[in-house]
Amino acid sequence: MSMNSNHENCYKPKVKKLWCKECVPRCIIEEWTSENSDIDEFIKNTIYNAKYSDDDDDDYDDDYPLFLEWIPYDRFNDIKKIGEGGFAKVYSATWIDGKAIYTRNNGSWKKGESEPIKVALKKLNGSQNMSDEYLNELKTHWGLYNSNTGSLNFHGITRDPNTIEFMMVMQYASQGNLRCVLSNNFNKILWEDKLLNLMNSAYDLKNLHELGYIHKDFHSGNILLNYEDNENISYISDFGLSAGPSNKQKSDNKICGVLPYISPEVLNTKLYTSSSDIYSFGVIMTELSSGVPPFYKRKHDIKLALDICNGLRPEFGKGTPEVYKTLAYKCMNANPDQRPTASELYNILHFWHNSTYGNCQDIKKFGYKGKEIKAIFEEADKEIPSISTSFEKNPGAIYISRPFIFSDLPKPINSPIITSYLQDSLLAEMEIPN
Repeated sequence: MSMNSNHENCYKPKVKKLWCKECVPRCIIEEWTSENSDIDEFIKNTIYNAKYSDDDDDDYDDDYPLFLEWIPYDRFNDIKKIGEGGFAKVYSATWIDGKAIYTRNNGSWKKGESEPIKVALKKLNGSQNMSDEYLNELKTHWGLYNSNTGSLNFHGITRDPNTIEFMMVMQYASQGNLRCVLSNNFNKILWEDKLLNLMNSAYDLKNLHELGYIHKDFHSGNILLNYEDNENISYISDFGLSAGPSNKQKSDNKICGVLPYISPEVLNTKLYTSSSDIYSFGVIMTELSSGVPPFYKRKHDIKLALDICNGLRPEFGKGTPEVYKTLAYKCMNANPDQRPTASELYNILHFWHNSTYGNCQDIKKFGYKGKEIKAIFEEADKEIPSISTSFEKNPGAIYISRPFIFSDLPKPINSPIITSYLQDSLLAEMEIPN
């Protein structure tokens, strides 16, 4: 199939726009329906506004245009359930047709042959009638993917004919989520890999916040890892609870998530902010350090929420560098205004990770030279094989997202140990200049 792209509104290199509304290939805009007008409109808008994924202006002919497809359910086979959360079930599958490829050749757009690919199907529980919340998740995923921020590929949407629930068709993350990776391989994961994971997660969180969103449900089960270029690359996923700025949120005291990762001010019925996500990031830092989920010995109830507001935080693993603890405690500060931003976290973790590879040896940032950071984390690596990650979980420790209702919790405070870390002289050297 080909189409003429000489229309004056088509193929705009400066904005990387493929076609105007009148010149969209008919085969991708017609002859299908999801049987939901909101979904149809959403998919078609991504097609009308399709653009290139690459930043290289001189390489258009080799690029894949970015848009979503409506994919009939019968175009998938080998469907297997691989996970379940509070709001969705996840399946692996083979997409028989693969992602549509359109290339520009001598003024025309041609659809090329594509290969079958393995994908993840995320079934949105109760989405038979698409709610604003589910539509928000679709738009958030698409916004991240379409902005070239390195998020998981979002290929399209389908619908399970048996349950009539909608399913997102996503890039398959070969290594699963971070919690599973830590459970299976913790004693083989060196600090340079932990820092890479955190750096990538901070990057995704930075991009999410810069787009004006708050995740609101950030935990190790929502960090997916995919093996790319000889290393595991992490991606933040599951934006079902995501929200815009706090001044646009409903003040209905509604709390939902995995309790150990929820910030104390949110437990105290304050609105979610980007700083709430940063608190969750700090909890994930403790989990990467210890190899076990936070507060696995405790029932996740009002008593734990009370203790968190009174300064209780998860423990670190043996041999965790003090500089790492300091940064994590700063993320878990009871005062949300004193937590770092995702951008600041990314800058620190990028420097630390580069330093572990032997780069930046004589460059001093955030209180340390690169060679000092390298030595600190290499010393910490020696403890990893001896750290036990076996644990017996309390039956009331629940690590899927669910609603909570708390009242009369005290104003959040820091424990004495956190206060001592935050007052440490090295912390001042870690501050990021404006």
